[in-house]
Amino acid sequence: MNMKEERPVNEEQKIDRETREEKNEGEEIEVDYENRAGKGENQTESEEAVETEESKVEALEKELEEQKDKLLRLAAEFDNYKKRTAREYANLIESANLDLIRSLLDILDNFRRALASAKDADADAIFKGMEMIYNQFDSLLKERGLEEIEAEGQPFDPELHEAVMTTPTDEVPEDYVASEMQKGYRIKGRVVRHSKVAVAKPPEE
Repeated sequence: MNMKEERPVNEEQKIDRETREEKNEGEEIEVDYENRAGKGENQTESEEAVETEESKVEALEKELEEQKDKLLRLAAEFDNYKKRTAREYANLIESANLDLIRSLLDILDNFRRALASAKDADADAIFKGMEMIYNQFDSLLKERGLEEIEAEGQPFDPELHEAVMTTPTDEVPEDYVASEMQKGYRIKGRVVRHSKVAVAKPPEE
């Protein structure tokens, strides 16, 4: 039976083999170190990314809180403005009412005097007294900006007139105001009371 002869390993071959093995081990160690270093770098980058995102979130939360504070302050300021405006408006109305009442007191005094003297006065004197008081009252209202709304003989205008009835007539055109039952008034262009009127329609034949 033939057996393969083992060749003796000389010293140089043994040293060369050991050198190659050490080199391979060194390369493996170097690769393992590089892998670990790479993993460390990736972990560091991930941690930095997380910290960056957390910083962004904190900044956004801070900005949100600041905006909420601004809105709350604006809401409070607007509420105070509404209350202040309401108070000023109420004071203005009260002041205007007091001023008007003071002006009406003179007319009230004249009415009182007219009533006191009406018992012993004749009809003509009473009429003149009532006319004087009426003119005084009318002048006061006109000074305040009150004006009568023209109605009779005018085209019917629902913005100014309130139609109470229709009247067959040929004295004025159809849909014109034939007569006025109650005067209307406006102040500075704003209607205080509509005129109550009868609107013309063609007479029946």
